[in-house]
Amino acid sequence: MLLQQEQRQVTVQRIDPKIIMANSILQLNALEVLQTIENEIMENPALETLDEVLCDGNCVDPSSCPHCSARKQREHDEMPSRETPDSGDHETEYETIFGANMTELDEDFDPVSNLEAEMTLQEHLRGLLRAAISGEDYWIGEYLIHYLDDKGWLGDTIENISADLDVTPEKILEVLQVLQSFDPPGVGARDLRECLLLQLRFLLEESPHHKVLIWAEAMVEKCWDHVVSSPSRIPKIARAIGITQEEVKQATEFIRSHLNPNPAGQYRPPWTYRPTNHKTSVRPDVVIRRTELGYEVDVMGAEPFSLSITSSYREIYGQIKKGIGNHSEDEKKHITEYVERAELFIRNLNQRRHTLRLITKCIIDCQMGFLETNSRQFLRPLTRTQVAKMLNIHESTVSRATANKFVQLPNQEVVGFHIFFNSSLSIKDAIEEIIQEENATRPLSDQQIADKLRERGINVARRTIVKYREAQKILSSTRRRQ
Repeated sequence: MLLQQEQRQVTVQRIDPKIIMANSILQLNALEVLQTIENEIMENPALETLDEVLCDGNCVDPSSCPHCSARKQREHDEMPSRETPDSGDHETEYETIFGANMTELDEDFDPVSNLEAEMTLQEHLRGLLRAAISGEDYWIGEYLIHYLDDKGWLGDTIENISADLDVTPEKILEVLQVLQSFDPPGVGARDLRECLLLQLRFLLEESPHHKVLIWAEAMVEKCWDHVVSSPSRIPKIARAIGITQEEVKQATEFIRSHLNPNPAGQYRPPWTYRPTNHKTSVRPDVVIRRTELGYEVDVMGAEPFSLSITSSYREIYGQIKKGIGNHSEDEKKHITEYVERAELFIRNLNQRRHTLRLITKCIIDCQMGFLETNSRQFLRPLTRTQVAKMLNIHESTVSRATANKFVQLPNQEVVGFHIFFNSSLSIKDAIEEIIQEENATRPLSDQQIADKLRERGINVARRTIVKYREAQKILSSTRRRQ
């Protein structure tokens, strides 16, 4: 067989990486967006948040800028207050204090702040650290908390952390021992052996005379290699500790059944967002508020204008574009790559926010009856394809923007976006209407209902009628007969 090389031109359709990035950001929920922003800031030196730099007063939204809002608060506090003499009408003063102010609080009410959120292990430990350590050592403890892995173990060595912080290993170990005394027992351990020892010592403080605990601690501390090996080492462990083989088995069973190698398991990782139990409230991605002028839509998550290009990178990037300045090829490549990446990231966040707001406003126009009455009976049949045609965008864009996202209604109820999209509502309404108009003494069968729907131009099978009827909790014809 003769092997030969040849050139051939082939037309291949490839998706632009920019479109892939835009779509991936669009389908993120509010918490995932925050995590993505944090990751991007860590990876991209050209990207920064506005709270990291002083604001020049030209913000897109001064009320959301921490520097502008703080400046306005200072100006408000410095304004001379007008004192009025005591009128003696204490009831009026009570209404003034607790009535007007409460109205202002309602206008600035943030519903997300009242939602139940699962606490992370890092948040829990920082709260304990503030009360247990001096202010000058707090930053060391916070650094150690940052290096805890999913299990709650320390993810780096004392030596490496000492070199990173330029602090002596003895000081690092001193702060680590304070961290290891916190709840949950075993947190801050450097390996499995230390994790189990910390838990056993915690239990011994509660029950110092518990024999099984004493045996288990001695086994883990003195015979760890034998404990993690095969059961044939039980006689060696018994001789080393000075207890019987039966007592070794009891202590081993206690370690397996009562100790937890994953002390952080009861806390959620910082990047998760899905609730772990039915009691956990869902964080909305979009909030619909009722105002005097209609409905207002707020897309939750980080504000897109809270991100910007660092001034140093922006200045050098401008010089490169104008062809001025002495910059090496590597420097030009580095600056251009990261600045354009940051601009694209900010633009995609803006586009996500804009798309979600447009889709939500379209849903509000279509489901006005439901929002006004809070009754699901007034939900109109609506599909994502219909919304896409109204907004002149692709159907997949609507699907990505609303998938696995939640919206908070004006009555504070949080529901999934999927509740607004149900093309079978018109068929269900027609079925309910036909059944309401039937003769109670001679109710219609499912096949007769299907025939009447066919007369109206709705072609559905009998089994579909059964499915929709049961979904609406409507009895069969035999049970409806009076």
